[in-house]
Amino acid sequence: MTNILKIAFTYTGTILGAGFATGKELVTFFASLNKKGIFSFLLACLLLALCCISILGVIYKTKAKTYQDFMHSIFGRFGKYIQIFNLLLLFVLFSAMLAGGGATICSMFNINHILSIFIFCILTFLALIYGKKAIVSVNTILCPILIIGGILIGIYLQFSTISVFNNNVKSVISPFVYTSYNAITTISVLFSIKHLIISKKIIVFSSLLGGMFIFFIGLSMLIPLINNIDYIKDESLPILILINKDIVKNIYSTTVLCAIFTTAVSNGVALQDSIKTYIKIKPIYIKIVIILLGVIFSSMGFSKIVSVLYPIFGYIGMFELIVIVLMFLSNGIDK
Repeated sequence: MTNILKIAFTYTGTILGAGFATGKELVTFFASLNKKGIFSFLLACLLLALCCISILGVIYKTKAKTYQDFMHSIFGRFGKYIQIFNLLLLFVLFSAMLAGGGATICSMFNINHILSIFIFCILTFLALIYGKKAIVSVNTILCPILIIGGILIGIYLQFSTISVFNNNVKSVISPFVYTSYNAITTISVLFSIKHLIISKKIIVFSSLLGGMFIFFIGLSMLIPLINNIDYIKDESLPILILINKDIVKNIYSTTVLCAIFTTAVSNGVALQDSIKTYIKIKPIYIKIVIILLGVIFSSMGFSKIVSVLYPIFGYIGMFELIVIVLMFLSNGIDK
């Protein structure tokens, strides 16, 4: 049960980053679908659970000792190119977390934006020093806070906002694109905690539990976003815009910051491990470089990264996920 919870929290915490906790991802992919967005989001959560089962199952089956060997066992000689794609995606998401973390601290404490990003980078750097241990520790501690905070703020918004439905309808591809880029980022993270994957039961139940966590948090937040889509569709931090009481906004801002931090740490550790296979320098220098480059790239802006780059990576990454899922379905896992 301990391993099930640790994996479920890690999976959930990796996905519930800045885009999700602030509501920006939910608005981009689901809220503008109106009521259909709820069913679309349910499909996305089912797909995320299936992807998690497949990823964990393939990790368990291959018994690969390194991430590079793992990718090669799935994609053969194309594995190195898929690994580079995953590295780029991890970097984009890591940069988005730095941008989102800085924006949240700036909003909470009303301080200079550059100083806000600097503070968040220092916190992230300190966590990255602990490496893979930080992924499990940070997610196990903070993920329950995200789950409780996300559900409570959704309930609060149900009774404090006005219903204004929008008839904009998107393609049914939204849940697949959303699942694609989110699940891809978890591959290297889940591989880094492969020591927890010791049975078929752990693989199935941790994946289903993670999918349930994401669904209930997302559903509680998605409904008020749908109800107010015309009001918040162009906002960078839509959930925070809907909260009209300062004390509630500050409490939820803390929840958002926890969500951003868990994803930043998970992606940062996975990014560092991936870079190690290409550049042989001391880990401390890799941490410094990825944070500095992340800060530079984050100047693109949190909102633009989520609405423009996330979908692009989602479309491209579908092939990778399809291969992993098909490999899992065809080979299964040992008991």
